[in-house]
Amino acid sequence: MNSSPNSERTRLARELHDGLAQELAAFGYRLDQVIGDENLGSKNRSTLRDLRLTLSAILNQVRDEIYELRTQDSKSFYQQVQDQVQPLLSDTSINFEVTGEILPDAAHKYELLRVIRELVLNAKRYANCQQIKITLEPKRISVVDDGGGGVKDKPNSFGMTGVIERLALIGAQIKVDSTAAGTLVEITF
Repeated sequence: MNSSPNSERTRLARELHDGLAQELAAFGYRLDQVIGDENLGSKNRSTLRDLRLTLSAILNQVRDEIYELRTQDSKSFYQQVQDQVQPLLSDTSINFEVTGEILPDAAHKYELLRVIRELVLNAKRYANCQQIKITLEPKRISVVDDGGGGVKDKPNSFGMTGVIERLALIGAQIKVDSTAAGTLVEITF
């Protein structure tokens, strides 16, 4: 445990908890009230539920950051991926599987989690897939879906542009193989 109440890590954790985390939680509760309104149409309710799930995933990420700032221990990367992906797919019939484990540098962990999140969201939104498999290996992450492919056919894909930019920041490489039978994304670092 980071026991010094005056350390910079503890101060930052306290600020995140008392500020951003509390505001996100309050926003989530208000959103829950709107979702529960009996006068809300089903189309709007579905959209708001998607937003609520996204908000929950963001709040989980903030809580993970607070935990890591306050302790010397942290959740395994495997568990953090599980915690990020599960809420993203909970409103779908898409099955997901995470296997393996890696110990990325602390400076790389956030970027890798954001990349995995974006790849899963892309598969969810655009691939019409039934299965997503994430494999964690030393110096390599692969994300595979069984959807309709087409990743390379989107010249103005800001999501993939962001993925490439994030990976470049940490010196990682990406390889995408996308066909009508699915997409394989390999990240090496």
